[in-house]
Amino acid sequence: MKKRTIGIVVSLVLLSILIYGIQILVFHDLHTTGFYILQDLAFVPISFAITTIVVGQIMDDRQKAESAQKTRMLTSTFFTGLGSQLFEEISKVATMDISPNDLLCEDEKKIPEQLKRIDEESIQIQINKEVFEQIEQLIQAEKMELIELASNPLLLEQECFTQLLWGLFHLLDEFRLRGVYDQLTEADITHYNSDIEKMFRLLLKNWVKNSFFVHATYPNFYGALKQRIAKGDFHETN
Repeated sequence: MKKRTIGIVVSLVLLSILIYGIQILVFHDLHTTGFYILQDLAFVPISFAITTIVVGQIMDDRQKAESAQKTRMLTSTFFTGLGSQLFEEISKVATMDISPNDLLCEDEKKIPEQLKRIDEESIQIQINKEVFEQIEQLIQAEKMELIELASNPLLLEQECFTQLLWGLFHLLDEFRLRGVYDQLTEADITHYNSDIEKMFRLLLKNWVKNSFFVHATYPNFYGALKQRIAKGDFHETN
């Protein structure tokens, strides 16, 4: 404890003793005073339980809720830029049955069902030079932002989003290792198709979670996004 805190505690204890002393001098009833002192002491554990456990739990729950809200805002920011762009580009070379409209989730209870569907979905990626170069350019341009996101302690508990970030960092390593598209062998392209498919599946999962957050927090923005998808501004999957 700090000296100031110790001083306050000692002062309060002395004040309490003084008040009880005055009570005994005025009423000359040591027995009754002793009874009430013990009664007050008996209430101390209850008071401690209420203030430290119940109130502490309420404060902890509030802190967790605020932390979760900040985390969702961070992941949502990712999807307003790089996330959406990657979604569009990879969709050009992805073969699957899920459409962008299917990934919009307005009911939190349906999120696990949607994530399971993505796990079970057969997704085939066949990159071409145009999409490969566009994906590389997008990720390279946002490299520092990705590093900042990965270093944010708020995201440590968001396993799905963290895995997505590691998938993007892995692609950065691959770009540096394997060189430009014209230098890729058939085995390199097959490897890229596999890496991008894994990353894209994680992107879809986080897209589902983010769509619910946007729907619940920014309904007007969500409505605009829904209209954009309906108009086909997002590239439909093959």
